[in-house]
Amino acid sequence: MTTLALHHRILLMIVAPTVLISLLLGSYFTQVRTQDVQHFLEQQASNIAEPLALASSDALAQGNDALLRQLLDVSHRKNSPLVKSLAIFDPQHQLLFTSNYHPQIQGLSRSSTQPAMQFTELESLDQWLIIRSPIWQETGYSSQPQLLGYLAVQLQRDSLRLARNASLLASLLAVFAALLLSTLLGWLTSRRISLPIEQLLQRLQQAPMRLPTSVEPSRNELEQLSAGIDGLLRCCQELQEDMQQQVEQATADLQQSMEQLEVQSIELELSRRKALEENRQKTEFLAKMSHELRTPLNGVLGFTRQLLKTQLSASQFDYLQTIQKSANSLLVLVNDVLDFARLEEGRMPLNPQPVSLRELLDDATELLAAQAFEKQLELALIVDPSCPDDLVLDATRLTQVLVNIAGNAIKFTERGSVVIRVRASILSEQQLGLHISVQDTGIGLTEEQQQQVLRGSNQQKTSSGKGSGAGLGLMISQKLVLAMAGHIGVESQPGKGATFWFTLECKRHPTTVAEPLPLELLDGKRLLYFEPQQYSREACSNLLLSWGLDVTLCATQAQLRQALAHQQHYDLALLGRTLSLHQLQQIQELAQRVRAQADHCVLLVNTLSPHLREAIQLSGADACLSKPVHHRKLAMVLAQPYAHHEQQPAIALKPTKANLKVLVVDDNEANLKLIHTLLAELVLHVDTAVHGAEAWQKATLHLYDIIFMDINMPVMDGVEACQKIQQSSLNEQTPIIAVTAHAIAGERERLLGLGFADFLSKPLDEHMLQLTLQEHVPQTKVLAAGSSNARQELVIPHSHYIDWSLSLQRAGGKAELALEMLQMLCSSLPESFQHIQQSWQAGDAEQLLHHVHKLHGATCYSGVPQLKQLTEQLETQLKRGQPLSQLEPEMLELTDVVEGLLQDLSGAEWQQLVSTPPAAAQSS
Repeated sequence: MTTLALHHRILLMIVAPTVLISLLLGSYFTQVRTQDVQHFLEQQASNIAEPLALASSDALAQGNDALLRQLLDVSHRKNSPLVKSLAIFDPQHQLLFTSNYHPQIQGLSRSSTQPAMQFTELESLDQWLIIRSPIWQETGYSSQPQLLGYLAVQLQRDSLRLARNASLLASLLAVFAALLLSTLLGWLTSRRISLPIEQLLQRLQQAPMRLPTSVEPSRNELEQLSAGIDGLLRCCQELQEDMQQQVEQATADLQQSMEQLEVQSIELELSRRKALEENRQKTEFLAKMSHELRTPLNGVLGFTRQLLKTQLSASQFDYLQTIQKSANSLLVLVNDVLDFARLEEGRMPLNPQPVSLRELLDDATELLAAQAFEKQLELALIVDPSCPDDLVLDATRLTQVLVNIAGNAIKFTERGSVVIRVRASILSEQQLGLHISVQDTGIGLTEEQQQQVLRGSNQQKTSSGKGSGAGLGLMISQKLVLAMAGHIGVESQPGKGATFWFTLECKRHPTTVAEPLPLELLDGKRLLYFEPQQYSREACSNLLLSWGLDVTLCATQAQLRQALAHQQHYDLALLGRTLSLHQLQQIQELAQRVRAQADHCVLLVNTLSPHLREAIQLSGADACLSKPVHHRKLAMVLAQPYAHHEQQPAIALKPTKANLKVLVVDDNEANLKLIHTLLAELVLHVDTAVHGAEAWQKATLHLYDIIFMDINMPVMDGVEACQKIQQSSLNEQTPIIAVTAHAIAGERERLLGLGFADFLSKPLDEHMLQLTLQEHVPQTKVLAAGSSNARQELVIPHSHYIDWSLSLQRAGGKAELALEMLQMLCSSLPESFQHIQQSWQAGDAEQLLHHVHKLHGATCYSGVPQLKQLTEQLETQLKRGQPLSQLEPEMLELTDVVEGLLQDLSGAEWQQLVSTPPAAAQSS
């Protein structure tokens, strides 16, 4: 038996119901239409017969035949062609009148056997519709009407048949249309359903799987699809079983790989630990090596300096200077190796402090001047005038980076210039970014060298084939810049020089760090500036213009002669020249020629020799400074002639001290003495205490305006003392300022949360104390007490470990106090170092931290930067819980620095200096 296809079945299922429904609806609507037409005809006949019967009753009663015929004719014509004939019969069914006589007219009468007519009646025949209505004669209200006859109306049924046929035709047309539409829709639907099934069947037949092939062709698509899906399911099941086997095999392989990876991970961990241990041993080796190298180097440098003071021939002096330079270079290399080892371990701490950026850059540039002068290079420092000066950053590390990069530029530049440019970009209200570049006119770098130079993978080669050395400077600079949240890079072309640049982020300091310059004395002064070197001219002219000077700039001799030819008088003249022995006469003549039209003349030359500058100055100049000029030195020299004239001849009044009572608490004798000395010039009453318990006791007896409290002290530390003073004493509302020599991250917030009013980091200076008093005791104006005498200019012996200018700064410019601080450090240093060594050997980290902290506090006011930095590093590592075994490099370096410092302080010159008053030392 053949089964219909799927699309045929769908077509039949859609068409058959549609046709059946259409036929039913057509029959229904045809019947309804026929009934409506039948009812219309009956109603129309009734409307004709009944009025006409009423109208003809009087005429029939009176026997008015003419009127009756007229009524019948008018009604017939009016309702034609619907009416076939109108007739009036008497009660005996005899025809009286008719409007259209025809042979079948007698068929309109009633049968004689029928009862008398009372109402209108309807008779429907095949071709006709007959309406009969009785004709009554009204005889009054009291008697019954008399039947005169009846009226018969014959209507044709053609309209009824026509309406029925039309309705039937319309129904047939509707059925046919529905049939066509349903056939079309059924075909489209069947195609939409059967086509995807057919395509699916074709794909199943084309699939590379074992599908059943015994499907009868007579079966419809659904049965074929069902059979195909069953085959597909069986194939999927077989594939799943096969995949399950593969997954189990892969899991077993993965398990084996995981075991191998675990073994490799253990081996890698062991290798990592071994590498860390080797790195630690390398660091210890480098530290021990640097210790072993520095010890003889210090001896070589020390005896070389002693020999240089003796009577020597010219060749011997030259030999000793070469030895000294070589030993210094080797010492720098040893320090670089140790710094590199620390950076590799991440143990190089940063110490951000408020600094004057301009003074920091000038000081760093002065360190590079000697190298540039030896090669007759132009060295210039150009600082953007919009760059803020008061910043918080690690001055030592910034100087180290700048000196490394600029020193490298000088090394590889044979002629031309080395220019340092500094600009700043504002990152936020308190944060800014520094961009420092060093541009040279040296040999340049290839693309490959640019990629390698900062990694230190290859030595940079000069055109003559000489290497650059160890290359540690740039590597250390890169790591330091990254540690200061900055970036470093290089731009260069071979033979056209290179530009190394680096950026770093720092904070702005709210108060002025540097001492003010006497710029008000220079405002409006006319200055003649001659400078042939382009970058030096740009740097110095920007500085002079920012000071308010009226500058006449000359770049060539012709411009200078033209300016002098105007016969204009100048207040100041600033002359820059490149110095050589055969040009001394020209410089002297230039100074004398310019001096004729200027009140004061200052020379800028490229030499550090004081004797040579003194010889040039004797030619008629008022002063002679080295290039690149230090902005503070230049300002002081230019303002010096006018400072003398603006001094008031009146007797100087003694500086006014604030009527305050201050308590200073510190367990270090040197720190306590220095802070007491500085505060004694600012306030009237200063009390001291050596630990927290004594401070608490004094606070219960006296009311103080402000208390300066050290944190780490014996008996009772500063935190406990602060809380006890604020809880039960006369000074519950007195501001207590925390003072500590070391502040790790978060220390300030912690101390402020414990009740301290402010936080100060040692070393303190006079300006810092004055600002603190003004901030926390606002009702009293604190005046800085300047020394009545000028700072004593002492002849200070050379030392690698003592920075005399820093000592003077820490002592508020008081030479006697600075020497006393050094003497106290010298007397306490052996004992302190002995305690540190004993704690180190005993492995007592707590005692070691105590003694290191105490020594760190003592170094804050003595101008010994290397010793202060080392103690600060040790204290930081100890507070972070660093094992003592990893601090051996710092301990070895501390031993070197302490021994070198004690050796310098034990020299005859230093002993004579610290035992002689400053005035006597100056006169001697």
